[in-house]
Amino acid sequence: MKRSLLASAPFAPSALVALVLAHAQTACAPAPSASAPTPAAPASPAADIEADKRTIAAELDDWHAAAAQANEARYFGHFAKDAIFLGTDAAEHWDVPAFRAFARPYFEKGKAWTFRATKRTIRLAPGGQSAWFDEDLETSSLGPSRGSGVLVREDGRWKITQYDLSIPIPNERLSELRALLEGPPKPRSKERYKEVYAKASALAESDLPGAAKLLADMVPEAKTHPDEDLEFWLHNELTWLHWAQDDLPGALAEVDAMRATLDHGTLSPDATATLRLHERWDRAYILLEMALTGPRDKRTKALAEANAARTSYETLAKARDDRDGLTALDTFFAVRLGKSKEALASAKKVDLTQRGDVQDLYIFQLAYEAGGDKQSANAARTQICRAKNYLMRPLILHRGAKEGWRC
Repeated sequence: MKRSLLASAPFAPSALVALVLAHAQTACAPAPSASAPTPAAPASPAADIEADKRTIAAELDDWHAAAAQANEARYFGHFAKDAIFLGTDAAEHWDVPAFRAFARPYFEKGKAWTFRATKRTIRLAPGGQSAWFDEDLETSSLGPSRGSGVLVREDGRWKITQYDLSIPIPNERLSELRALLEGPPKPRSKERYKEVYAKASALAESDLPGAAKLLADMVPEAKTHPDEDLEFWLHNELTWLHWAQDDLPGALAEVDAMRATLDHGTLSPDATATLRLHERWDRAYILLEMALTGPRDKRTKALAEANAARTSYETLAKARDDRDGLTALDTFFAVRLGKSKEALASAKKVDLTQRGDVQDLYIFQLAYEAGGDKQSANAARTQICRAKNYLMRPLILHRGAKEGWRC
């Protein structure tokens, strides 16, 4: 049964009269004109604000957890479409695609970074469609840090549209920091490596042991960066410096060091597989040289080891479609094993004008020489002599001089 509105109203009679009069006045009032200003959106009830704050805090906590768990899709799913991330370096002003490209190698390693909020303040804008926050962070890599940012409602969720990561500096330490920043920058490992590599390449023209020492002296520093490929390339270059000096056991030791670097490094699986191609190719090459120059009574076993290394390389090379490397190594084995016709046929598959790698050109000129094609052999040597000067070029020229040809 319906109850009477008047019977259920919790008002005193005088209040009821006033209410009825007020209602009548409102009903008779003229409608607002089209140009009248729109009233401001009413503030969200306190309960809604607190619920939004809890939701935002949970989103931010999950965002940080996704980084710690190296979950790339989940981490970047917390960003709004046009989000910006500001890092601690002045150059780190990224939109989402740029930030994702920077961060991907860290996620691929299985561990990105660990940030945990120890204190956080969240405020909502009127209308409840955006919010801003600041948080104190405990981090594994930066020490005590601070983050602040803005979130918006997008696709039914709170998403980060701007995040600014910073490292608070105590005021009393600012003068020290300024002096550090204004002083000469300490060269980073890769920057130093470029300088050392250039010096070693120039020195290798006249002093192979000196060039090797320059590069070997960088190995201890490179070992402190297992997330980079620097140590691998140093051992690779040292392999061929030993080879150019006819130190094949020393060359093989460097190949073993290349493999150990990959086994214990933290590079991405794809980068590791690419570098393993180089290590296996070098191993097969050096083992064949050792088999053919070593004791005759041990040659059968040594050749078996070289062929096993070659097969190991071929398996990975075919999986990654490394045709250039396969052709060069096939040609080299044919040359060294005295299969001159096979070597010549393999070399003729290659357009020398499209090859800039001087080691490949060296192998192909060996094949042409063995197969009696003097003109093509000379053409390959001319390309070696005209090649840009990087470390392998003087090493090949040293070997060429021993074999009776020069530029």
